[in-house]
Amino acid sequence: MTETLRIRPCKKGDGKYVMRWLTSERMMRMWCRDSFSFPLTEEQMNGYYEKFEEDPYSWGFTALNESGTPVGSFQMSRADYEAGSIHLGYIVLDPGQRGKGIGHQMVTMAVRYAEEILGMRRITLNVFESNPGAIRCYEKAGFVVEKRGDDDFPFQNEVWAYSVMVYTVTN
Repeated sequence: MTETLRIRPCKKGDGKYVMRWLTSERMMRMWCRDSFSFPLTEEQMNGYYEKFEEDPYSWGFTALNESGTPVGSFQMSRADYEAGSIHLGYIVLDPGQRGKGIGHQMVTMAVRYAEEILGMRRITLNVFESNPGAIRCYEKAGFVVEKRGDDDFPFQNEVWAYSVMVYTVTN
C-alpha cells in the first residue's frame, strides 16, 4: 500500500533534501538540464527558491511522507490564466522512494492542484526520452506525448532527446 503523501509550498530548507537526492551529475542533468552547476550547493538551491518570490507565475512544491519528511519536489511555472495552462518542471523524487508509486502520487496531486485550485485545463512537462521510469510515471498520471522537443541536450558522450507531454482536462 502506498503511504499517504502531502504537498505544500516549498521552503528554502527543502533544498538540502534535493541536494541529497541528486548525487550524480547524470541525475542532476536529468532534473535540470544545465540550469545548475554540479554539485548542487546551498547557494544555488537558495537562489532557486528565492526566484519563486519574484515570479508571480511560478511556485515550488515539496511532497512530504506521512511523518512530514520531504520525499519529492516539483515546480509549477509559466502559469497562463487566460489560456488555462501551466508547466510542471524540476520534478524529483528521493531515490529511496522510487518504484513505490510515490512519484505517480506526487504528479497526480500536482495535476489535481493545477486543475482544481488554479483552474488550469492544460498541463505540460518535458521529459528526456532516456528516462523511461519518469515517462511511465507521467503516462500513468494521464500525460501523453504531444511532440518531440527541438533542442536535444548533450551530456558527456550522449545526446538526450526529450518529449513534451501534456495532460488535458476533458470535462
